[in-house]
Amino acid sequence: MPSVKYYYEKTNKSGRTVFAFNPSPALRKLGFKYEPFPTSDAAQARAIEVGSIFAEFKRTGILPSTPDAHSVIGLIDLYKSTSAWRRITRVENSHRTYDQHLRSITNLLGSTKADSIDAVAAEQIYQDLCERRSLGQANAIMRMLSVLWNTGVRLNAVPSNPFSSIGLLSTPERTVEWKTSQVHQFVSAADNLQLSSVGTLVLIAYELCQRPGDCRQLTWSTYKDGLFTFTQQKTGTLISDVPVTDILRDRLDTIQSNRNPDQPIVVYEHTGEPYKDRQLRKKAALVREAAGLPSELKVADLRRSGATLLGNAGATEDEIRSVTGHKSRQVLNRYVRPSRKMAESAQHKRQSFTNEEVLYGST
Repeated sequence: MPSVKYYYEKTNKSGRTVFAFNPSPALRKLGFKYEPFPTSDAAQARAIEVGSIFAEFKRTGILPSTPDAHSVIGLIDLYKSTSAWRRITRVENSHRTYDQHLRSITNLLGSTKADSIDAVAAEQIYQDLCERRSLGQANAIMRMLSVLWNTGVRLNAVPSNPFSSIGLLSTPERTVEWKTSQVHQFVSAADNLQLSSVGTLVLIAYELCQRPGDCRQLTWSTYKDGLFTFTQQKTGTLISDVPVTDILRDRLDTIQSNRNPDQPIVVYEHTGEPYKDRQLRKKAALVREAAGLPSELKVADLRRSGATLLGNAGATEDEIRSVTGHKSRQVLNRYVRPSRKMAESAQHKRQSFTNEEVLYGST
């Protein structure tokens, strides 16, 4: 049983463990609500924080002042009461990123009346962010502001969304790609460092063209007879019956024997637990350095690299999307980079078609 008061932890029938702050009836009367978290540490930290607040309240009879419901903080609280936010809290990476943006917005606009911000003020906020932050961070915060105001409009907290019509400046697309030889070099170094789990995850991410976060969550029940079937965390997209190459199949077959179907495929050797995002990035950096690979290679680049390889190999857009799970061809274009091989393939097909027309005549 958890030793932290108001901390809740339970493993459901699907094998997923739920972590949450679960207030007592007395706390609920004071306005505190059940809050799910992606990690045990985050849920316990919230439980301890509220426990301290409650202890002070019992001693003094005074609760810390609550934010004005019409302020930006109030709008954030409103957003955190929605089902959309609850879905975000189930995905570790997204939850952490959204929390960072919301903290930035709190520091920037906290007590400001939400309905006092018009289009002119919104434009000034963006300009100020661009001066003080990177363009990528400024754009991300502006998108978060638009999400908040959309929620406010939908729930009648604000009359309109002044952030919806701002034209955000384009950020340079990341184009770093892993070569297949670099992936295998990484896997070999991981095995030598007794971090085979990291090598396995990198190989899965590269071959399945998936986010590292989704690869960390894969269990043995998602893999059968050389095929993967699972649901992406971020989008809820079902990836069905995707075959693996012989190299990955042989690697998985060597470690699958007598494994529990609900056990994650990739677990840290020293704990037997799935990797957390930051932990994975640190171990991957260690392996990358040992392998003598460029520091610019990130595990997040494996999805794009694998998808581009499929394009180079002549796969159609629909074939690529059946592996990556992208619903839109437009979104897929951000991952599959045009290359000389693709251009050569296109021109080869054109030449073959033209020769056929000359030989047989157009119909």
